[in-house]
Amino acid sequence: MPPGFALQDTGTGLGAWNLTDFGYLPDDTFIATGKTGDVKWIGPNGPKQLIHLPVEHCCDIGLTGLEVAPDYATTKHIYLARTIAAPGGFTSRISRWTVTGTTEPTGLANEQVLLDVPGTIQLHSASGMVADAAGNLWVSVGDNTDTDTWHAEAFRSQDLNSVYGKILRITPSGAGVPENPYYDAANPNSAKSKVFARGFRNPFRLSLDKTSGLPVVGDVGWGTWEELNYVVPGGNYSWPCFEGNAPTPGYSTQPQCNGVTNNPPLWTYQHGMAPGQGNSVVAGFVYTGDSYPAQYKGQFFFGDYVSQRIWTLQYNAQGQLTQAPAADAPFGTGLGGPVEFAAAPNGDVVYADIASGSVRRIVYVTGNIPPVAKPTSTTDPATRTVTFDGSKSMDFDGPTKDLTYTWDFGDGTTGTGAVVSHTYPASPAKFTAKLTVTDKSGGSHSDTLTVAPSNHSPVVTLGTPGDTKKFRVNEPINLTATATDNEDGALPITWTTQVVHCSEETTCHVHADAGGTGGSFSMPFTSHPDSRLEFTATVTDSQGVKGSKTYVARPNEFKLTLKSNFPASLVISGESNGNVAMVTEGATPNLIAGAKATDGVASFSKWDDGSTNLSRAFTMPAADTVVNATYLTPIDSRYNSDAGLRSLLGAPTGAEVNDSGTRYRAYERGRLYSSPQTSAVAIYGHILSKYLALGGHQVLGPPQNDETGTPDGVGRYNAFTGNWSIYWTPATGAHNIGGPIRDKWGWMGWENGILGYPLTDQVATPTGGGQFVDFTNNASIYWLPTTPGNGTAAVYSQIRSKWLAMGGATGVLGMPITDELAGPNGGRYNNFSNYASIYWHYNSPGSGAWSIMSQIRDRWYFDGGAGGFLGYPVTDELTTPDGIGRYNHFSNNGSIYWTPAYGAQSMCCQIKNKWASLGWEKGYLGYPTSSEYTVPGQPTWRRQNYQGGFITWTPNTGAYDHK
Repeated sequence: MPPGFALQDTGTGLGAWNLTDFGYLPDDTFIATGKTGDVKWIGPNGPKQLIHLPVEHCCDIGLTGLEVAPDYATTKHIYLARTIAAPGGFTSRISRWTVTGTTEPTGLANEQVLLDVPGTIQLHSASGMVADAAGNLWVSVGDNTDTDTWHAEAFRSQDLNSVYGKILRITPSGAGVPENPYYDAANPNSAKSKVFARGFRNPFRLSLDKTSGLPVVGDVGWGTWEELNYVVPGGNYSWPCFEGNAPTPGYSTQPQCNGVTNNPPLWTYQHGMAPGQGNSVVAGFVYTGDSYPAQYKGQFFFGDYVSQRIWTLQYNAQGQLTQAPAADAPFGTGLGGPVEFAAAPNGDVVYADIASGSVRRIVYVTGNIPPVAKPTSTTDPATRTVTFDGSKSMDFDGPTKDLTYTWDFGDGTTGTGAVVSHTYPASPAKFTAKLTVTDKSGGSHSDTLTVAPSNHSPVVTLGTPGDTKKFRVNEPINLTATATDNEDGALPITWTTQVVHCSEETTCHVHADAGGTGGSFSMPFTSHPDSRLEFTATVTDSQGVKGSKTYVARPNEFKLTLKSNFPASLVISGESNGNVAMVTEGATPNLIAGAKATDGVASFSKWDDGSTNLSRAFTMPAADTVVNATYLTPIDSRYNSDAGLRSLLGAPTGAEVNDSGTRYRAYERGRLYSSPQTSAVAIYGHILSKYLALGGHQVLGPPQNDETGTPDGVGRYNAFTGNWSIYWTPATGAHNIGGPIRDKWGWMGWENGILGYPLTDQVATPTGGGQFVDFTNNASIYWLPTTPGNGTAAVYSQIRSKWLAMGGATGVLGMPITDELAGPNGGRYNNFSNYASIYWHYNSPGSGAWSIMSQIRDRWYFDGGAGGFLGYPVTDELTTPDGIGRYNHFSNNGSIYWTPAYGAQSMCCQIKNKWASLGWEKGYLGYPTSSEYTVPGQPTWRRQNYQGGFITWTPNTGAYDHK
């Protein structure tokens, strides 16, 4: 501990490994409880028995909790938590008692039962209690689940209709408190009405924050982590789905954990004995006294029973950590086994040390701290010589080598030294000796002990199965004992047992187990992992001298190894929590396999005994054993489970290949592919050949579906992740289509649409820069990066035939830049990249499709296009006989003529007819130099100018020419 701090020990008379709890009374005396049922008052003259209560005491259960009511001065009420026998197991009972006696406690009376919690496993029962100023009682209840392996009962911690794994808040009558988050006014005695928070494993101890009134709970961990939690109303602290901040092996993958998220603890530390580690957290309280140095005010003190350490931390008003414990420098180490913390009336931190049976008060002393005398003795009855040993004495602020030891032997003589021997006179039978230890600063402390120099220690003889015998789980251990004493003869024998649990030899801790009396004792070997049983036969003679012998029953352990064909998380739950452990014969640990191998691809399939459960029980045989877990990739899983697929593809011809996440395996007649984006799918035959010829998954991506028939029953296809497909028909063979072209084809109805099936692979356009696919229904889709929309244009039927007749993509029109679109009056058209179009109309001559380009098209558009007075083109753009001009004729008896000198000029109707009758451009008028226009001043007259004159039309004269 830091300089200036010391321990003041007060004996409780309950003995080592029996003291469980204590609570101060207003007069600075306290009451303490023993696991075996004793309740004692520790007053000025030492311990005094108040009552012995019958309890079931083994492992974690017994008389485990005590709370002094805040109004004790007027009510004399205390609360006890104990386990009593019940059919099929036991009951954890929370009761309120009244302390009898006027000037000092003399007994307990008037039990009122507030809560009964049935139990079957001698672990994680109701244990922690805190009474608040409003008269309500806070109770911590564990999950009552075994620790050796995975158990479904642990999920009761998540069930609001169960009290297991909860922090409860109940009224003085045992009902739920109306302010509880799940209180049901119609059923105040329901479990849900009593629940304040859930998701705990073994919330052994708790305290209430003096500012917020909320609990701070220490939750003892299972495999890896200990937790301190600042508990809010309705909070879910995630057990068994999480331990610490990590998913719990064996539990987190179960469906009951769906939707349960991690609720980070206030503080968590890992199992082990390294600095900052431990194995059994015990929550304390926030120090608010004035006797310690100022920096400790507001610090939360807590401890660990196994590692025998005490730490401090600090949190704010919101329950958030503001100062973490000093992992490499705890407040104190080697301080015994703390199992309860409480504040002395002056605020000092006091804790129950189960290892010594003492209540230890941490005091701060300015100046010299007196040493602590701890005398022991051994006796040689034949010579009445007693050897005294004071070497266990302590000095908190100096080395013990500087202590001086003075002995008063009680017969008028004295001696000095840490270890001394003294021969006593023939009488009397007993003497009281005293040891005084003094430090270099003059501080001193004395302690006494009684010795009986002539008394022989009783001798215990054990009958055992032998020191080399090792035991399987539940194998009976049969022991006998006899005891003799020179003075008293035969003595009655008391048996005690304890389970010594050692996940590592440095982290051993004990759980008291069943006891008994008589000359024989038998019990089955424990199923607790990493544990041995210690049986002690003890006798006490008339002088109070004890004799004992201990037999250690050790497990018959064998090596259990979990292996898999893919690297994977494999856990022997409750043992090493790794994939290798020494396991007792007959133990039934859970074997837990990760759902996925570490590559994230292969999935768990089965254990080698056929079990397909990720978590399963396993009974350990009497031999080193290897258990194998089989993982299958999606490809192997699909192939192994589908007889029809195996028949289709045939036998494998090579190992599975992994190419940057895309996996495939070749078979006699095809392949299976899988990827992070796809399941395992089959590709074979002509489509596979085309796929591989095009570069396979590196170009098109892995297949997304098995080869599948098209709805019309004619074709087959596979789709690929790169937005590609390959389609096959008997008539066309296999062809690829992808990207925007595939998107356009799909939008137009796939193979059932107007385009039909792909007739060619998707290839580059002849002029470069684009791609195209031809289709069976006289159709094509072209893609150019400059085409509006997604870059694609579909051309088909008569328009496509006309386009191909004019040279297609390399012809005068260029490539299509629009889909075939609807024109006026039932027409259709496509636009092309070389400033051109093809228009089709069902009344147009020939195929109905005619091209129009450049300036003639511009003039046509200016005149209203297909919906204008000219109508649809009925010729392609043609050259005049003299080779100078270009022209199109249109459906409404119109034409547009173009010359280099005069551009494109439109004409129609009677004016056009007159010009034609005069010999077209070969007549005297020559080419048009203007389009038809209204004569100025004559709104009903029309005129068109020509090289050699003009033609005028009036309603009265019709069309006439003149120079």
